[in-house]
Amino acid sequence: MKIRKAIIPVAGLGTRFLPYTKAVPKEMLPIIDVPAIHYIIEEALSSGIESILFITSEGKQSIEEYFSRNHDLEKYLKAGGNSEALAALKKVPYNFKRHSVIQAEARGLGHAVLHAEDYAGGEPFAVFLPDDLIFHKKPATKQMTEAYDKYKMPVIAVERVARNMVSSYGIIRPVRVAERVYNVTGIREKPPVKEAFSNLGIVGRYILPPSIFGYLKKTKPGAKGEIQLTDALAKLMKEEGLFAYEFEGTRCDTGNKYDYIVTVMRYAALQKGIKGKLKKEAKKIFGIK
Repeated sequence: MKIRKAIIPVAGLGTRFLPYTKAVPKEMLPIIDVPAIHYIIEEALSSGIESILFITSEGKQSIEEYFSRNHDLEKYLKAGGNSEALAALKKVPYNFKRHSVIQAEARGLGHAVLHAEDYAGGEPFAVFLPDDLIFHKKPATKQMTEAYDKYKMPVIAVERVARNMVSSYGIIRPVRVAERVYNVTGIREKPPVKEAFSNLGIVGRYILPPSIFGYLKKTKPGAKGEIQLTDALAKLMKEEGLFAYEFEGTRCDTGNKYDYIVTVMRYAALQKGIKGKLKKEAKKIFGIK
C-alpha cells in the first residue's frame, strides 16, 4: 500500500530555545529565509505524501498559518509590483491536505503518535521528527518508502554515529539484508557505550504499520510518565519484524543551539554569493588567519 499519510509531532515546548520559543514555535526557527518545518514538508511531499497530521499544542497556530495562503498579502504585493516577494511566497508548499490534533500533555513521542490512530485509518504512515532535516537529491523518506515497498516491512531510518555519541541515540542490533538495509534484531534506547549493539543510531524518520498503535497502548509509561516509541518498536520487532534503512544524505539537527547554528551556516554556504563572504566573516569572528 502506498504511503500517503504522515504525522509530524510539533507539540514540544522547545525549552532549549527559551525565551524565543515562549512566543514562536521551535519548528518555525528560520533557516535563512524559511522556517525549519518548511524543509520537512518539502521532503514529505517529494516522497509521495499527500496528507499530513500535525500533533500540536496551544500557541502553535503559526505553523499551520505558514502553510495557508494569504490572498490579501499576495494581492498587495502584486498591486505594488513586488515580483521578488511574490516569488518568495511561491516557495511555500501548500499542495497537501492539512490536519491537526492537540496533544494536551507532553508524555513522550509514543504518546504523540497515539493521537494519530483515527487519522491513520488503518493505513501505514510516515513519521517525521522536525528536529532532523535530511538533505539528498532523493529524499530520505522516498528512499525508505522504496525499501518498504520492496520488503513489505516497517522501516526506521538510521545513520552511523560516533562511538562516543551512542548514548544519545536509540541503537539497533543490525543484520545486513542488502546494501543500506538491515533486519533489526534488537533496540536499546541511549545505551552506555560498552552496551551498544552497534553505532547505527535511529533518527527522525519512520514508516510504520497501523498495528503500532496496539503496541503503544500496551507500552507502560517510563519513569517520567512518558510512553516511548522505541519501546513499542521493540514489541513490533519481536512480533512482526522491523527493518532499518541507512539513508543517503546529510542530516542537520535543529534541536539544540549549537547544531542549529551549524545548520544555518550550512545553508548560508549554499546561498548564491554568500559562501565566500561568510567564510571571510567567520575568519574575522574566530581570529583565523
